[in-house]
Amino acid sequence: MHSNRVLLLGGSGFIGHQLAFELANKGHVVTIPCRRPHRHRALSVHANIQVVESDVFDNSQLDQLCQNQDTAINLIGILHERKKGDFRKVHVNFIKTLVSTCTHNKVKRLLHLSALGADQARGTSLYLRSKGEGENLIHTFGQKELHVTSFQPSVVFGLNDQFINQFAGILKHCIGFFPLACAHSKLAPIFVGDLVTRVVDAINDKTTHGKRYPLCGPEVFTLKQILELITASMGLTCRIVPLGNGLSKLQALVLQNLPGKLFTMDNYRSLQTPSVCNDDDHGTTSLSQYIQNINVLFNRNKHYDNFRQNHSINRSATVKPKE
Repeated sequence: MHSNRVLLLGGSGFIGHQLAFELANKGHVVTIPCRRPHRHRALSVHANIQVVESDVFDNSQLDQLCQNQDTAINLIGILHERKKGDFRKVHVNFIKTLVSTCTHNKVKRLLHLSALGADQARGTSLYLRSKGEGENLIHTFGQKELHVTSFQPSVVFGLNDQFINQFAGILKHCIGFFPLACAHSKLAPIFVGDLVTRVVDAINDKTTHGKRYPLCGPEVFTLKQILELITASMGLTCRIVPLGNGLSKLQALVLQNLPGKLFTMDNYRSLQTPSVCNDDDHGTTSLSQYIQNINVLFNRNKHYDNFRQNHSINRSATVKPKE
């Protein structure tokens, strides 16, 4: 594999940690900008990973970061707005600056993490519409000078995720029943290792240029079924009670005004779009197998090591781009 100098934007997050080590292990030299490098010292233990202090939303600092890079990978995204306009700032305006800056500095390759269901015109939520607009910008303006590829994953699970871990943390305090909004929403969660493999393999694969890849796991669940798997694996006697449409909206309206914003109206609207792929567009790692031993998620390193040993990633699997 040809070695690249890779600028990994959003590399200090859940997916970024896994991707950074996979890139470094493949011989790529990875630069990860973040505002508080001291919080991510574990990344710097690899000789091919450099964590630098930088604010990527500062245009001059982003310009410096893009200098002498072969590839840029953008993982930056938010699920909630702290204030009005944050989705546009992160998912659209930043993308415009990134494409321009990469082009100016002659970066040849740009890979972008979007979201399944992202659609600028028809997205059911502001999150999905802003994600779709940013993705379209990359493919419209990036094509002239950059070789671009975007990935549209369903919800991503794995070590330190904010999906399974968050629900497990809430459900362990459940007494009797748990009222669940949007319980019948459909998801096809993809394992972070499968997602990372697709991204790394695409870097030097010219057949992926200009393509958009929906990415899902091999199983489709309702949200209720996922929570039932979690409670069963943790040995909890907690009944998952689906809320109707009206009560789901009410729960979102209440929770979005509480610290942490566990659930918002925009999240509610996103869940109206099934997060599933075509039958041939999926990874190989099963969510149901992953959470069989979810009660040891609180001893995460042991659980993850055992899981990776017993469920190796199928690196020969292919994913078809969306037409």
